[in-house]
Amino acid sequence: MKIREATKDDSKWILHHRINMFIDMDESSDYIRETKVLTESYLAGDWYRDYRYFLVEDSNQVIGGCGISQFRVPPQKSQKRGVYAYLTNMFVEHNHRNKGVGRALLRHVIKLCTDEGIGLLLLHASDVGLPLYESEGFKSSQKLMHLRTMDY
Repeated sequence: MKIREATKDDSKWILHHRINMFIDMDESSDYIRETKVLTESYLAGDWYRDYRYFLVEDSNQVIGGCGISQFRVPPQKSQKRGVYAYLTNMFVEHNHRNKGVGRALLRHVIKLCTDEGIGLLLLHASDVGLPLYESEGFKSSQKLMHLRTMDY
């Protein structure tokens, strides 16, 4: 098993993982259809400038992936570089689940963030993914809030 950073030529895998992740989360067919169109448009552009995606391969077959988007805030004592990352689209193909693939991918991203001085890694967990994230040290916070500024 090897993990590598995706290139523009790997865009099809990002779309595949993203759509199948939402299918697994029981999103509506309308939601999935619109998300597919929006994601295809995003991937047709220069997505790799602000989004990093990582693929897991086994025997030259892609079996999973996830991405991070980085953003900056003014530095502070606990975040000296002021760089955070948001993890998205964690997905492992069904026949490779519960074999450590997701854990290896997550650990890869955590190490990358640590090595690059990214002070905080954020995510929204699905019910299925929550135990994995908690076992790797992620904590839920009642103070981290969000506001949806547009309806969909």
